[in-house]
Amino acid sequence: MARDYYEILGVARDATADQIRSAHRKLARKYHPDLNKASNAAAMFKETQDAYDVLSDTAKRAKYDRFGHASDQQSNMGGGNAGGYGGVDADTLESIFGNFMGGGGRGRGKRARGPQPGEDLTSTIQIGFMTAALGGMHHIDLQGPAGAIVLDVRIPPGISSEGQLRVRGKGGAGAGGGPSGDLVLSVKVAPHPWFRRDDLDILLDVPISIVEATLGAKVSVPLLQGSAEIRIEPGTPSGRKLRLKAKGIQGSQGVGDFYAVVRIEPPTKLSKEDADVLRDLGERLPSPRAGEPWAQLQAK
Repeated sequence: MARDYYEILGVARDATADQIRSAHRKLARKYHPDLNKASNAAAMFKETQDAYDVLSDTAKRAKYDRFGHASDQQSNMGGGNAGGYGGVDADTLESIFGNFMGGGGRGRGKRARGPQPGEDLTSTIQIGFMTAALGGMHHIDLQGPAGAIVLDVRIPPGISSEGQLRVRGKGGAGAGGGPSGDLVLSVKVAPHPWFRRDDLDILLDVPISIVEATLGAKVSVPLLQGSAEIRIEPGTPSGRKLRLKAKGIQGSQGVGDFYAVVRIEPPTKLSKEDADVLRDLGERLPSPRAGEPWAQLQAK
């Protein structure tokens, strides 16, 4: 039993003419005997052509939709397809063979098209946090329609997740002498073990002790490149951001800042003597809640 023409082309029964044409071109390119040496390629190519010959013709398609393959006999009594290569129209041949076709085309009544650019290829890459922040090279090894694509791509400093890189001329081959398309890379940035990022700013959580928060201290912190010493002022609360200007990411839109975010870490293990000292100190110091309106209401 003959296969359904819509099934052969992989389109719905209500497919538009453009959808049918596009599906046919893909399958013709896939199964053309000059490009596909599989034993069943010629048969698959002929089956594809038979389906397209009917579904691309409005009258033939209407008969097929009504009578199915019983309409084929009447259709085949006509003069046949006027296309150039086994029933394939010149536009499809050009899409299959590209610039091997030259400018003339084979189909009668077809106007030759000029050079056509190749399609853009898309892929996603994941890069390290530091590479995204400082820039660098990223090695790419991926499989494209025409084979492997192996190259090193320059990553500009400051690129972020959801950003895109365009590599000129690394996409699909052009037709009729047209240029190749581009390779478009969507970027995903891996997280860092301790740095965080807000646009071009870099944030780092810096744990300090109760004593350092109370009396003040100098603390060395890592930067994207090198390190710096920050001063903890006496009485610094948890969550305060200490800014180092222009020590963030240097991107195309400017330079970000570096923020050390203070996190007070209370001791979890104390000797009895240390606990007594803190308890005595706590009794002599005013409560930090004393100035809160709700605390005053509770005291009444």
